[in-house]
Amino acid sequence: MMSTVLTVTDLTTASYKLVGFAALVAGAPSGEVILVSTYGGGGGRRTQPPSDRPSVAGWKRHVEARLRREGQLLERQRQWCADRGVRCRAELYEDGLWPEFVIQSAERSQADLIMVGVQLLSKNGELPPGEMQILAQDAPCPVSLVRLPQRSAVWAAPRST
Repeated sequence: MMSTVLTVTDLTTASYKLVGFAALVAGAPSGEVILVSTYGGGGGRRTQPPSDRPSVAGWKRHVEARLRREGQLLERQRQWCADRGVRCRAELYEDGLWPEFVIQSAERSQADLIMVGVQLLSKNGELPPGEMQILAQDAPCPVSLVRLPQRSAVWAAPRST
């Protein structure tokens, strides 16, 4: 049986645990993992140039550099998953209300399961209840919360054992 698992990733080392679990649930070689990340992790806020910065061109360069970096991190995580024998693709969205992007992607991909990682006792890892409610109510498939280890300061793939 083929299984498609959509995984919401924040691109930290802790999220590799979630991706690995998603790969296990999806199953190789017929399953598929879809990694979804929102650029900048800004929740419902749209990226705007800071009012105290006179150079809009400088702001644009900063945003483009950040987008490239996050795209590279997402590609690295996609490749890490694919190296484990599971088909994997990645989608990077601009800042916005992330549950809407996840729902659209799940519908388009006919996902069987959506996995969202949470880190307990971490302010940065908290998911706003309203956003989780949107996802739970509108998702076209089951949504599972997975407890992750504490976030690491280094954004890199974990070493293989």
